[in-house]
Amino acid sequence: MMNKLITLFDKPSLKNPCLIAAWPGMGNVAMTAINYLKEKLDAKALGEIDPADFFAPTGALVAKQIISPPETPKNQFFYYQPKRSAYDIVLFLGSIQPIPHREYEFAKLILKLAQSFGVKTIYTAAAAPSDMHFKNTPRVFAVPNHKDIIKQLMGYKVHFMSDGNIAGLNGLLISVAGEIGLKGVCLLGEIPFFTAQIEYPRASLVVMEILTKLINVKIDLVDLELYANQKEKEIEPLAALLTKDRSISSGITGSDSQIIPESENKVPKSAQLKIEKLFRQAEFDRTYKNKMRLKEELDKWGLFDDYLDRFLDLFKKDREES
Repeated sequence: MMNKLITLFDKPSLKNPCLIAAWPGMGNVAMTAINYLKEKLDAKALGEIDPADFFAPTGALVAKQIISPPETPKNQFFYYQPKRSAYDIVLFLGSIQPIPHREYEFAKLILKLAQSFGVKTIYTAAAAPSDMHFKNTPRVFAVPNHKDIIKQLMGYKVHFMSDGNIAGLNGLLISVAGEIGLKGVCLLGEIPFFTAQIEYPRASLVVMEILTKLINVKIDLVDLELYANQKEKEIEPLAALLTKDRSISSGITGSDSQIIPESENKVPKSAQLKIEKLFRQAEFDRTYKNKMRLKEELDKWGLFDDYLDRFLDLFKKDREES
């Protein structure tokens, strides 16, 4: 019996389907990749999940000087049936991450629907921040939920992570899939540290190159390549500015030094203490949510640029330990 939170628009008979899912995350790697796949496949609508129990507005969107009403989150399923293939595809696209402490239940709900259609393999995508140059070709890290899958991935141009953390549903879904006996792989596209909060489609492109081979589907990636080139031109001035600022900072303070920014003198002591507390939390538990909570506080007081190096070090430590 289908869960009352799920509405199906169609009930196709699918052949050995896999599930490919995506939510927003760093560099928008997953959403850019899987949205592109959906459009190129011209996937059909399959169903949706009622967001009422899993989502709640946490901020406001300003457009043309006016605060907009809260948008209803989208949690949509699609499907694609190739004409000459033994494998069909189910896609899931979530417009935002669920509220804290409901992620696990939400993942179980998605997998329950996937199993009802015979899905046995799950794929997601995410980002792997590093100190790479933004014009270099990103690496792809493949993280399966069972060691036996590593052998299957050895024939692809991927790297593997020994230890680390994949925040959000893009990682959790693969973990929960393993818990209930489904195979799963998360493909992480490498992104420069400074693109964590802006779109970096070059990483989506390399993820798509691997994913399409894994699911045995051929699609034209030219449009995604052109889009990646366009975005690189847009972020080039930002990359140049950050490189300049970091070199000046290193020349004055040394690579291991931490000084109190001059602008912090204008910030209340209570705010300074809160920022230090958030840094310690992010250093102890380097999840995406902790880092973004810290960034929000720095942005609130106009201190993000002053703490840029120290903030980026949080991502660098993740990479070094992985």
